[in-house]
Amino acid sequence: MSVPLPPGFTLRPPELSDGEPIVEMMNAETLALRGVAMVDLDWIVNAWTAPGVDRENDFAVVTDPAGDIAAYVFVESHPPHTEVFSVGAVAMRHHGRGIGAAILGEAERRARRFFPSAPPGERIVMHAGTIAEEPRVAALLTAHGYVEARRFAQMSIEFDGPPAPPPAIPGVAIRPFADGDERLTYDCLTEAFADHWGGNWPGEESWLHDHIDASTSFEPELWQLAWHGTNLAGVLIADRDADGDPTLGHVSNVGVRRAFRRRGIGEALLRTSFVQFHGRGCRGVVLEVDTESLTGATRLYERLGMTAVPRFSQREKELRPAGG
Repeated sequence: MSVPLPPGFTLRPPELSDGEPIVEMMNAETLALRGVAMVDLDWIVNAWTAPGVDRENDFAVVTDPAGDIAAYVFVESHPPHTEVFSVGAVAMRHHGRGIGAAILGEAERRARRFFPSAPPGERIVMHAGTIAEEPRVAALLTAHGYVEARRFAQMSIEFDGPPAPPPAIPGVAIRPFADGDERLTYDCLTEAFADHWGGNWPGEESWLHDHIDASTSFEPELWQLAWHGTNLAGVLIADRDADGDPTLGHVSNVGVRRAFRRRGIGEALLRTSFVQFHGRGCRGVVLEVDTESLTGATRLYERLGMTAVPRFSQREKELRPAGG
């Protein structure tokens, strides 16, 4: 660790019993800053058991002298390993002690172990995820050479009546996910998100682990698949419970293959989901979007009546220059 922890604070790998204290610690901050609990237990603990992860090196907790969780940090990278993603958090009661700088330095140190797996000479960057417009963390990252590379917004719609049904699209049928659709769903989203910023898309095993195998919120009937004959053209993944609020539906992914875009498939998937959530008694739906999306997603969501508020920021630092 390039920056030492305060005396009595210890860094170690996480244990399964740490999951709930980490969630509580991180949500205390999101509640203070945004008024909502943004972190759930699945997001924390499922990552520790995903295929290919190294819990000893990919994740760490910091404990205080009393043995309580004081901070959490993780690094994540997928082939071709030219991007490493990291998130760190410090318990609010321990702010101002230099722990944030310490875990940031530790994250960068751990990120370097992916260098041998990246193509020789390729540029490698670190992306640090934070709550948008959080000045304290922004100042820390800026001081260590990070610049904001992307801003993500939460877009939401509150139902004031039954949502409009999806438009009919000639040759396209939308139906819920069914057993056997796993690989096709993954392949469709992989292609759809190839145009999105960032290169940290997980492998198939990791993706299935996070979204289906280990998820406690997986409801296949909430996943909508748009078929053009035998071709899967687009996918929407959703779950009921946004920020701990079961009255809000949450769309976590919606993507359309490049060859099928500009036919209204994305709109049809979203309207199908809106109707479904309204029928379940939800008062609205939320999703997250890259505000600079090259696919025009933000414009689509606005056209459907969704409004945006800042949500997350990703800051970037070059760890290895091209040719290095």
